[in-house]
Formats: sequence, structure tokens, C-alpha cells
Amino acid sequence: MATTSTQPTEQRPTDSEGKTKTARLFFLDASSGRVLSANPDGADKKVIATGGRVPDGIAVDTEAGHIYWTNMGVPTQNDGSIERVDLDGQNRTTIIPKGGTFTPKQLTLDRKNRKLYWCDREGMRVMRSNLDGSKIETLVDTSQGDPRPGPDLKKWCVGIAVDTDRGQFYWTQKGPDNAGVGRIFARTPKSQRARLRLIAATSKFFSKVCRSPSTSSSILRTG
Repeated sequence: MATTSTQPTEQRPTDSEGKTKTARLFFLDASSGRVLSANPDGADKKVIATGGRVPDGIAVDTEAGHIYWTNMGVPTQNDGSIERVDLDGQNRTTIIPKGGTFTPKQLTLDRKNRKLYWCDREGMRVMRSNLDGSKIETLVDTSQGDPRPGPDLKKWCVGIAVDTDRGQFYWTQKGPDNAGVGRIFARTPKSQRARLRLIAATSKFFSKVCRSPSTSSSILRTG
């Protein structure tokens, strides 16, 4: 599995130091635990970091010169972490230590508010912190009292996206493979509750909307 992120695709003449800027593709090799980069055509592949513990999600802050990635660790153990490294592979640091999150999956940057958002799969949570790893918050907890690691796959949180203009964040909750029960939720500051917008976890369209009293959320289900 590889996850990708890119710098802007257009080539800019120079930066503030007079160096030419070019586009780079950043991706993960989960099986080998590596963070890599390459040109958009796949040439000039470079290894940026090694020794990741099943890396899964990646985000790049080109302005600050940082790469962030999640380490899932062992899904049955509370040993997930998040690391950061400079674009050139220097100054690697762990910003969310082992146990700070159970099984972190996808993550994304809120550059406007200097926040890092991620989904904790077996932890059944959507979480957030400052970019240096401080002030860890649980924004959504879908466990409803279940122990961690969560036994109910429908409560597993995986994908994450942030819309700073609307003040919303979106996350996916999966389910058994090919079951057609995946969902996508959105939380807004106005209502302070989760509302479903659409589904992208399966190839099927949803046929009806129902209300879930246990989560106070609108949920689309397949017919």
C-alpha cells in the first residue's frame, strides 16, 4: 500500500534563497516501513526515512518543510504513533508517542489553524493535536463503551478531511469488506454533532436516509 502527497505541480523559478523549486511526490511503503519521495514521473526516487511501524497516512507541509506520517503499530496493541521529519530527511522526531493514539490511519493538516487531524481505527476515534504534538484532543469517540481495540468494524474511523473555509471536518467509518455499510460523517461547529454528507467507502449509492438515535447522526445506508 502506498499513500501519496505532492508539492505544487507547477515549477517556480526560485525560492527566497535563489534555489529552483520542483514538484515532488511523497509516499509510504507500509511493508518496509519507509517514507519516500520521487519526481511526479517516478524518477529520482529517494528514501527519506526508514523503520516506520506500518506507516499508513502522510501529510506534507511544504511551507514549514515538514512531512508527517502515522505508524499503525500492532492493531491489537495500544502502540500507534505519529512522526515528523524535514523534507530532506533531517530532524526526525516523534510528535505523538506510542500509546498516544491506538491505531492511527489517515491524517491531514489544517494549515490555517496549525492543527493535525487523524483517524484512530481500532481506537474508534477522530483526534487532533497541534503540529508539535501538544494538546491532543479526541473530537469524536464512536466506541459507545466498547473496549479498545474495537470489535465492531462499523465503528472504525479511517479517512479524514478538513474544510477550513466551512469549519468542518469529515471522516469515514468502515465495516466488513464488501458489506456496503461504509459511511462518511461531517461535524460542524454550529451543530456540534455529526451529520452524514456522502459515502465514498463503497461503490454503491445509498438509497435512503435514516436517523440514528444513539449517535444523533444522519446515516445513509444501502438498500
